[in-house]
Amino acid sequence: MGLKYLKVIADTSFLMIPGTFGVDIISELNRLLERRYRLLIPAPVLKELEYLARKGTPSERSSARLGMVLAEQGEIVEGGEEADEAILRLAKKEGKEGCVVGTNDRLLQKKLEELGIPVVRLKHRSYLMLTKDLE
Repeated sequence: MGLKYLKVIADTSFLMIPGTFGVDIISELNRLLERRYRLLIPAPVLKELEYLARKGTPSERSSARLGMVLAEQGEIVEGGEEADEAILRLAKKEGKEGCVVGTNDRLLQKKLEELGIPVVRLKHRSYLMLTKDLE
């Protein structure tokens, strides 16, 4: 049987943390999760990053470009719908034992909490935290 990886589903706000707050999310994920994981980026999240890299404010553009570089380290997962819907669908499919979602979006965090899905988010603009312990 192959190694089971935890799946980290990243949203747009999560991938923009390094550019916006200077926090290295990869080092922080390694510290927090203490296990092998795979970064999953739903296709609509990549589209949002591409849009912000072109049309956002100057600071959004540079954060989105850095987010796109980070996204290249992950696996792009198809999904035709809007980003939050793609994330919720993927999280439901993977289940609370199989994934965590990286997001700073409060509304999305609330929906994920209701599903029992652990969330990784920025705390005090300086490090990442998990909203609930992993099994």
